[in-house]
Amino acid sequence: MSRRLSWETAGATAIVALAAWLRLRHPGLAQFNDDQAVALRIAHDILNGDFRTVGLTSSSGAANPPLYVYIVAFVVWIHHGLIFATQSTAVVSVVAVGLTYVIVRPRFGGTVALVASGLFATAPWAVLYGRHLWQQDYLPIVTVALLWSLFIVLERDRTRVALFVPVLFVVAFQLNLSAVALIIPIGALLAYRARDVNWRAIILGAVVGVLSLGTWLAHNAKHGFRDFKLIVDNGRGHGGSAGGGTIEAIRQTIHLASAEGWTFITGAQHQGGAAWTLGRAAGIVVLVLLAVGIVTSIARVVRDGRHPERDTARRALLLVWLFGIPLSYVTSSRSGVGPHYLIITYPVSFLLAALGLADVTSLLRRRAAVVSIAAGAAIAAAFVAFTLSFQSFVQRHGGTAGNYQVIYDDTAALAAAAHARHLHVGFASAEYLAWGHVGAPAGTKIIISVRDRLIDTSPLPCTGQRRSFGPYETCFPP
Repeated sequence: MSRRLSWETAGATAIVALAAWLRLRHPGLAQFNDDQAVALRIAHDILNGDFRTVGLTSSSGAANPPLYVYIVAFVVWIHHGLIFATQSTAVVSVVAVGLTYVIVRPRFGGTVALVASGLFATAPWAVLYGRHLWQQDYLPIVTVALLWSLFIVLERDRTRVALFVPVLFVVAFQLNLSAVALIIPIGALLAYRARDVNWRAIILGAVVGVLSLGTWLAHNAKHGFRDFKLIVDNGRGHGGSAGGGTIEAIRQTIHLASAEGWTFITGAQHQGGAAWTLGRAAGIVVLVLLAVGIVTSIARVVRDGRHPERDTARRALLLVWLFGIPLSYVTSSRSGVGPHYLIITYPVSFLLAALGLADVTSLLRRRAAVVSIAAGAAIAAAFVAFTLSFQSFVQRHGGTAGNYQVIYDDTAALAAAAHARHLHVGFASAEYLAWGHVGAPAGTKIIISVRDRLIDTSPLPCTGQRRSFGPYETCFPP
């Protein structure tokens, strides 16, 4: 037993180290877009005494709750620098991977814990969302903590840990409004355990959560709850039929658990290569295992009926979590669902896939654990190859024509050149790196013309000095 524990500990440590390496390597290849520049500028304002009642403005025009900008302000207070701020997201993502192992092991065993955390550590989308300073990229550690608190409420009568359930729900909601869908697994568990829940703790946690939203709620009260209306309208999407959002949410859940849907990141550019093919094949295997885990878990719930064993009750919670999120989009069209909305399926999708693998290998008479670990390691290796191939692709091209856009290094090089010439750039990310603000000062007449050749390959009209910074083609004044 002690030898097995030592091997498991070594395996878990290796997984955490691998997760850290994938997320922290080559930080200059990370995205740095206008939203991140705005968040950093607001963070500096907060540290200078300009406290905010709302956060960033979403694509719908609604103001988000302010938690994220205060997190960024705290990070900037520790150390000023974009790379450090970006890597804070990576560190939090790595902690979420480690906590997944810690939470899963006592409930489903060491093998399932290693496979689930290994998939979480290496899945391409999970790595991608662990390398950028985006609001929703802090979500995984919150969802992991919420899963732990729900497990505790399921397992212990009248536990005070119940206080964390509404608090973590509100924190998740503030990081991305899509997290409101988590009310489905939370509500289902509280209804199932109604007689044994510490309701005082739940109420206290709800009060704490509402208080943390105080400034945002007060702002909306002053403005006729405009943000609420915009959030509802944006959630429905634009065009298409109601119910399409559920189908899209399922599709995005599938993508985020595998290596599918990557053209959203690369755009019209084709990554290709053996590593890309291998990663996609591994992703398909994960989806098959996820389907197996769902089927076997449903079978256990049906078999045990109204009086499930604790293991079955845990699986039921995972099923409600994974199915409840897409169902929350039943009144939405497809346009109302983005891939980052489904980050809240982490780590549940990976845990169900790991359970599916364990259920399949349990049919073997011997060495079921060895086969599971070997299969999980093979999938993880393929995922790592895919991610390394993508990072190499981004390094060669300086970014992508899709959602990824231009890498930090090239934006920083453009900003440095602008600063050296005492010039300004017409978009927030480069202007922030050059001068610390997100817009050129009023009355500025000389702004560097810039064209992203990843998106627009037509020649840039220029009567001055033409310069290139990665995919940026620019025109400096003579």
